[in-house]
Amino acid sequence: MTAKRRVDVQIMGFSLPVRTERDDAWVHGLSSQVNRRLDELRRSSPKANPQQLAVLLALTLAEELQIERERSVGVRAEAAAVAGRALASVNDALDALDAHDDGDDDEVGSDAVVPVGRVSAEA
Repeated sequence: MTAKRRVDVQIMGFSLPVRTERDDAWVHGLSSQVNRRLDELRRSSPKANPQQLAVLLALTLAEELQIERERSVGVRAEAAAVAGRALASVNDALDALDAHDDGDDDEVGSDAVVPVGRVSAEA
């Protein structure tokens, strides 16, 4: 594990030390995004004080994070469904091979397909 170190950033004109394992560019990139979003909020809510802007941004980011988490759950469920259908197709193909196996095991050519039984996914 990489040791945490200090990176100083500027948020709304305040100097803040951040302890991180990430490199300086990563942390400064995040602080730039935060400052950009705070500037957008400041323009849309000119009477808000810095604390109000920070809370508004925190709520906005929390909402965005929750939406992405919910989307991720949906994507994972769809991926599992697609994988399940693919696995069922493979098993159907293997069953079809087993059904057409004539029992002649004299010689298997190098390009022959040998049925291996049903395939299952590991959890």
